[in-house]
Amino acid sequence: MDFYKYKDNKKIIGSIIKFNRINQNMSQKALSKGICVASYLSRIESGDLIPSEEVISIIFTRLGLSFNDSEEFLEKGIASLKLFFDKLHFNEFDLTNKLFNELESQENDYITSPLVIDYFLAKLARYCSTPNREKFESSKSLLHSSFELLSPQQKFLYNFYVGVDELNLSQDKSIGKNLIEQALNYKDNGHCYFWLSYAYRIENNPIKSYDCIKKALDLYVSEGNIISIMSCYEKIAEVHFMLDNYSDAIEYLKISLSIAEKLNNKYFIEHLNSIISWAYYRLKDCSTSLTYLKNNTGLVDHRMLVPDSITESLIYFSLNNKALLKNSIQKLKNAQSLEHINEDLANRIYKLFNLYIEDDDYLKNPNWENLLIYIIDNMHKLVELKKVFITLLKEYYIYNRKYKDALFL
Repeated sequence: MDFYKYKDNKKIIGSIIKFNRINQNMSQKALSKGICVASYLSRIESGDLIPSEEVISIIFTRLGLSFNDSEEFLEKGIASLKLFFDKLHFNEFDLTNKLFNELESQENDYITSPLVIDYFLAKLARYCSTPNREKFESSKSLLHSSFELLSPQQKFLYNFYVGVDELNLSQDKSIGKNLIEQALNYKDNGHCYFWLSYAYRIENNPIKSYDCIKKALDLYVSEGNIISIMSCYEKIAEVHFMLDNYSDAIEYLKISLSIAEKLNNKYFIEHLNSIISWAYYRLKDCSTSLTYLKNNTGLVDHRMLVPDSITESLIYFSLNNKALLKNSIQKLKNAQSLEHINEDLANRIYKLFNLYIEDDDYLKNPNWENLLIYIIDNMHKLVELKKVFITLLKEYYIYNRKYKDALFL
């Protein structure tokens, strides 16, 4: 509690003034006019000095602030923010969303209190990688402008959540990777290694990806983070996917699935069923692959490697079962599929399989090549699926004796 007593803490008073000034789009010159020189205000905001209570009162009045530092509010606020971050760390997302809704309903109280930085960090975390870009970006901007005021733990949280957001949404993954590495300078953390593993998978570096996910797993085991342990086994499997080692991948996926079943988490169960089905398809065990697919109900899940509709279509294509394939490709535009591929790509994949259904000499049809090239060139995220379409294109080139084209795929 002592840290949050603003009279004895230059950074607290500086952060409250700076955050609220920026939040109101007010310049230092406008705020300081008639009170002090702008350079003096800058030193206050940077936490270099603490002004007199009279100056604080005048600045707060100009900003329209009623300073909120009652012991009751601070005790409750500190407990609420701690609970939010603790539950978020253990992946209890439904609960953390409810907890943050309560925090956000008191935003005006938090941003005029010594908890202003912690509140905006919670807001940053809540809206990280979500469609609500305005709330995330405004929190990010405020925190970045006051980065020097943040404690080491607060800097860790800032770098981590901005890093995760960049890894999820930016085309340049190196920015997010660098931010996660900076976060590790402040704290050894399983989530950081988890996301670094993802960054290395994107860079096609399975060795470093594996090393990072193993570090994450060790840290999660030490703290008893069950959901993250489950996710680690899944990501270890994905590293094996990079090496086309689907047999070992299945063993790790089944460990993850057994945890999901104990937790009775239907989203994780269906998600893992989908990945296991894909692994069996890659091993050409179509029967087992279909068994896992049939356990699913079609829940929309953004984490899937390959939509079930595409896995099912590829299975029936491999089995040369045109009747069932014709039914399967009707699902390519369902919600689950369009969560991962846009409508244009779904149309092209539909046309590809429909060409196979209607043309017995599809391997002699140049449209087969054209469709495959388009699909491959426009498939940026689904790496596993892209590998299959590349194989199909290679088979086309070999069939048509275009050996040079096949060689350079």
